Amino acid sequence: MGDTEDDGGPRESDDGFVIEELSRRTGLTVRSLRSYQTQKLLPPPAVRGRTGYYGEQHVARIELIKDLQSQGLKLSSIARMVDGQSGSEADLLRFTRTVTNLFGERRGAFTSAEELMERFRVTEDDAPTVIVKAMELGLVQDVGDGTFEELSPELLSAGERAVRVLRLDAGGALRVLESLRKQADAVADTYLDLFIERVWSPFVEAGRPAEQWSEVEAALLDVRALATEALVSTFELVMSDRVAEVFDREVVRGQARPKRRGRGR
Repeated sequence: MGDTEDDGGPRESDDGFVIEELSRRTGLTVRSLRSYQTQKLLPPPAVRGRTGYYGEQHVARIELIKDLQSQGLKLSSIARMVDGQSGSEADLLRFTRTVTNLFGERRGAFTSAEELMERFRVTEDDAPTVIVKAMELGLVQDVGDGTFEELSPELLSAGERAVRVLRLDAGGALRVLESLRKQADAVADTYLDLFIERVWSPFVEAGRPAEQWSEVEAALLDVRALATEALVSTFELVMSDRVAEVFDREVVRGQARPKRRGRGR
C-alpha cells in the first residue's frame, strides 16, 4: 500500500507525518525509504485510510541505519540485525560499535608510495604491483594524492623486518603475510562460530531480551581475549617444538655430510 500526497504538499499531524516529511527530516529520497521498507529495515507506518503515517521511531531507525552503515555494515546485514529485535536502538548501536571496534583503532599512520618503496626495497617498476597486493591484504589504503593510510602498522612493520632479516624481496614478504592472514582467519572463524552457536543464537532465540545485551557484549569481548591468548600460547608451543625439531635435523645432517679434502701441493 503506498502513501498518498495532497496537492498542498506533505501532511503532518499530531499522530505522525507522511513519507515526504520523513524524507525531508532524514535526507533520504522517498524511493530510498520505500526500498528500506521492502528490505524490512523500517517498521511499517500506521495506516489511516490510504495514507501511511510515520513517527519519531522511524526517524530514529533511519539514523541508526546510517550510523551502522558508517561502521561498515551492509544493508542486508543491518536488516537481519534489526528484524524483530528487542531492546532499544541504542543497545543495537552500542553492540555493533563493539563489534566493529573489537580490536581498537588501528588507523592513523600515513605513508607515501616513495616511503613504502624505500622500506620494502622496491623498484619503481615493481612498486604498483606490490602496493596493490598490500592493499588487497588490508595493510594499506589509498587515500589519494600519493598518500596511503597504514591500516595495520604493526603487521606492515613485520613485513619490513622480514625483508631485512629473512632476506626476502617485497613479494616474498607479502606472501608470508598472506599465509599468516589465512591462518589467522581460521582461528577467528573458530572462535566466532563458537560465539554464534553458544551465545548469540540462544540470545536471538530468546527474543533478544533487553537485559541480556550487556552480557552478550561482555561475552564478545571475552572471545577476543580468549582467541588472542590461545593463538599466542599455541604459537609459542608449536614454535618451540618446531625449532628443536628442525635444528636437531640440521645438526645431524651437518655431521653426516662428508668433509671435503684439500688438494695436495
